Amino acid sequence: MPRRARGAADDEHRMQQIGATLKQRFEQVIIENEMLRAGFAAVPYLVLRDGRLSIGARLAYAILLMYAWQEEACFAGQEKMAHDMDVSERQLRRYLEELEEGGYIRIKQQGLNKPNLYYILDVKTKLKKKAQK
Repeated sequence: MPRRARGAADDEHRMQQIGATLKQRFEQVIIENEMLRAGFAAVPYLVLRDGRLSIGARLAYAILLMYAWQEEACFAGQEKMAHDMDVSERQLRRYLEELEEGGYIRIKQQGLNKPNLYYILDVKTKLKKKAQK
């Protein structure tokens, strides 16, 4: 076997060993906490610390993330969202307006009796402004 081919084979063998070791380590992590197994949402610190947002708006953002991560897109009706948050639809709309005005989401209305589309926006510009301060 030529030297170059032997080197590539050795590299591949090392990568397979590393992969097997990582797989073994990850398989050793067992979640016994039922609450964690049911799922959770991670909310960016930028949203959590934005004092312009009410607590309800921050929770609405977490709910949007929960839907987006479960479905790979965010297409939830306000009735369901309000129910999940245990608030009225009117209150939910206020929270969503806060998020939209704050530049965290964009809402696209689909039409009569159709759920809105919610876009969770990239907040890089907010991070850049914060870094400049």
